[in-house]
Amino acid sequence: MIGWLLLARATPSLWPPPTTVVFPHPWREVGWALGSVAAVLGIGLLYGAGWLLPGTGPLRLPFEALNQLVIFSPMLVLLAVRRQPLNTAWPPARRIWLRVGGGLGIALLATLLFSLARTGSAPWPAIVLRVYHPRNVAFAIQVLLEDVTIAILFVRFAAAVGLRGTIPVVATLFAAAHIPAMLQGGAAWPELTRLALDAGLGVGILSVVRRSADVWWFWMVHFAMDMMQFYAVPPAAA
Repeated sequence: MIGWLLLARATPSLWPPPTTVVFPHPWREVGWALGSVAAVLGIGLLYGAGWLLPGTGPLRLPFEALNQLVIFSPMLVLLAVRRQPLNTAWPPARRIWLRVGGGLGIALLATLLFSLARTGSAPWPAIVLRVYHPRNVAFAIQVLLEDVTIAILFVRFAAAVGLRGTIPVVATLFAAAHIPAMLQGGAAWPELTRLALDAGLGVGILSVVRRSADVWWFWMVHFAMDMMQFYAVPPAAA
């Protein structure tokens, strides 16, 4: 987040101050957004039960990518049904490659610092090759659509209750959205208490991402750090 603040300071034309989005009936839009999130979670449960495209065989990678599009499709349908512009979901249409490139630079720095902080971690070039391997395309799509979902919720809650109340609410909702997957993976309730830390981290992150109103750069950082859960090495015992 500090990296983006410095980058935005150096390139103010790329990330001007965001404009406030106003809806005629903001609470109605909050309801539509929460209903769409519920649909996403429901389709995600179907995916976990194996009811979507198969995750095995020669078409596994494209099928997994399509599964992610299906899971998050309610959020995309929401924008179409409500006839709302993309700026209410934070994917700016201008200078996308610069935004993605800036985020990629921050992501590479973040993974470098992460690898240096983890005793026994693989060399940073090897980590980079693993993170950006084609097999992770579905994860990249999932993270991008997660970020769009967060943006949709944020913009609508902000229109209804203002920024001060929106940041902790959306951070908590995002942390809570991980509960079904964690329970399905066998997580115990003590492990779920760590989500409180995730929500606290989310407050800081959302404060910065809201300033950018741009999921493109943040997608790169979010994806790279998510991949660290697969490539991280536990710290050496003290």
